Amino acid sequence: MELEEVGATLRSFVSKSGALQAVAATPLGIVTCDGTGAVFFQETDEDEPVQVDVKGVTPAALDMELKRLPPFVVDELRGEVHGPLGGLEHVAEGVLSLTRALGAPSVAMTWPPTTDDETQFVVSGRDGEGVVVVIGDESFTMDEGWPPKRPA
Repeated sequence: MELEEVGATLRSFVSKSGALQAVAATPLGIVTCDGTGAVFFQETDEDEPVQVDVKGVTPAALDMELKRLPPFVVDELRGEVHGPLGGLEHVAEGVLSLTRALGAPSVAMTWPPTTDDETQFVVSGRDGEGVVVVIGDESFTMDEGWPPKRPA
């Protein structure tokens, strides 16, 4: 997948999901899209980010419909996330759908909105591997079968 298509796909993901940011680590490098829709590329961690023009580029299709959810309530001390029933699973499904759209061996990360601007909340994944949820400084690796696949 070309760099601009990765960026357009991240922009579409952020727009549809309401995420604060989404990042894809791809064989090309690291592509980031923030909540404003600005897309940046870094070939390595040491490189300065370069803005990527994705206007007019068609994003890759996801295999699910993303929904905007209300902000999550995160409790760093307890390692808990509170939100709508099935909300965290929906975000995890979205991240895995994003990785499938980007193709192996890409990793995707998203920062869903929260009611607490101080506590980091990140959901990341790679197709075929477990999802990782980060709350503050703690990370939680979910079982490989989570979230369970929904019947079509």
